[in-house]
Amino acid sequence: MNMMAEKVKEDKVEKQYILGPIDRCDSCSAEALVLVKGVNGELFFCGHHYAKHETALAKFAYEVVDERSKLIQDRIKDEDYV
Repeated sequence: MNMMAEKVKEDKVEKQYILGPIDRCDSCSAEALVLVKGVNGELFFCGHHYAKHETALAKFAYEVVDERSKLIQDRIKDEDYV
């Protein structure tokens, strides 16, 4: 059983985050968890404001960097992601 646990740890792939605590939501200044890249520039959003405007942003965006999952992941691991 212990060997199996070690194998899982070896196969685990760490995700590298692009956004950090210094990136702020353009709507409310909360920590940005989503980066929307459009032809006219980039917009940063917290999870709440991205969810609120997601449909409209689909017309603007050519790329979306969505890191909302790190909130749940960091709470489970109880680690900083900085």
